[in-house]
This record gives sequence, C-alpha cells and structure tokens, in this order.
Amino acid sequence: MKLTIPSHYVHTRATPFFDKSNVPAALLSHHNTKAGVYGRLSVMHGTVKYFGFPDAENKAPDLELVIEAGNFGISPPQKWHRIELLTEDTYFNIDFFTEPEAKLTGKGFGQVVNTHKD
Repeated sequence: MKLTIPSHYVHTRATPFFDKSNVPAALLSHHNTKAGVYGRLSVMHGTVKYFGFPDAENKAPDLELVIEAGNFGISPPQKWHRIELLTEDTYFNIDFFTEPEAKLTGKGFGQVVNTHKD
C-alpha cells in the first residue's frame, strides 16, 4: 500500500534544501510530524533512508524506506521517525501539508515538527 496525502490537504510550508553540511539535527533524531500534518521528503540528489517507529519510546523501526534521487517519501501525521543521509552528495527538502482549516502553533519548523516525547 502506497501512502498518499489526502487531496483536500494544502501545502503549508517548505524547508530550504538540505545536505550533510546543514541538515537540522532534529531530522536525524527521533521526531514526528504534528497532528494533521503530512511531510513529503523529496530527494533531489543522492539517497535518504527513512526509519519509522511505532511510538515515541521505541527505537526499533517498524518501517525502513530508501528514497533515491528523483523520488519522495511521505510521513503521516504523528508518525515517529528519523532520517539518515546515505550518500555524501545527498540534497533534499521537505514540504508539509495540512487540512485547510488546521491552526498551526509554534514558530518555524516547530509549527509542523515535534521533537518532544510528552
């Protein structure tokens, strides 16, 4: 089964392009997207590995996905995950989508990403 973003969701924000020199530590560690937020990671060059986890505490992944250049991966709302850049030349960005009536709180990346395990 391929995960898709519901067609009525709207594009909320996009990250800049990241590579090994500027990827935020939060993306490389255990985090999730907030309730009602889908993330779409698009790889422009190189390869990214996505690790999905069943909950905030579990360190054993229940999903591993290799995303190569020209492809993307989708993370559903509140799915705990992290990524790993597999090649030196990896270059990617993330687009976030929410329900049209969603009220996002927080600032910047904190509007769509949660690193707190409470």
